[in-house]
Amino acid sequence: MTTTSPLRDVARRAVHAEIASTAERLFREHGFDATTVDQIAAAVGMSQRTFFRHVGGKDDLVLSTFVEQGQAMVEAVAARPDDEDLWVSLRHGFAPAIAFHNDAAGQERAMLMWSIVESSPTLRAAYLERMETVQRQLIECLASRSDAPERPVVCAVVGAAFAALNATQGQCDHLRTSSQVATELDAVMGALTPRISRA
Repeated sequence: MTTTSPLRDVARRAVHAEIASTAERLFREHGFDATTVDQIAAAVGMSQRTFFRHVGGKDDLVLSTFVEQGQAMVEAVAARPDDEDLWVSLRHGFAPAIAFHNDAAGQERAMLMWSIVESSPTLRAAYLERMETVQRQLIECLASRSDAPERPVVCAVVGAAFAALNATQGQCDHLRTSSQVATELDAVMGALTPRISRA
């Protein structure tokens, strides 16, 4: 059985990060639709073939950020106490999404990625599909708790929490710090709290 060496994994992640940062710069300068894979590959200094060894395409460069966030959310919720209120666990689980806004570069990146997703029906659909996968994983995680409510209740709570997160993240018309995003998310989730029965 073949295994991938840790050094090779580190190198692969570094290349992917370089491709992503270069693509984001080009998206910002020329727009997502006007930027081609050839332009990104040339700017990084690699062939198109090498580009596709590291990245599935332009869409993946945008969506991979949200996929990574989603997996971090699942891990964060799984680490919460088993007897904690579902709504509270989900709020803590959204910390990785809020961390996206930790600094000026992160804020600009968040605004860019959201504007790209919102401007493309195809990307929006792909984003929603990936978030549905994350929601299913969270439902499985929370439904496995010893004192979990009926599955339909868990599904409804997770769906409501993501609606709150999407409403907060979707405001991409201005730069916001992580504390501002957290405050807005707390306000939205707080408004829904009286309507969410405790598990």
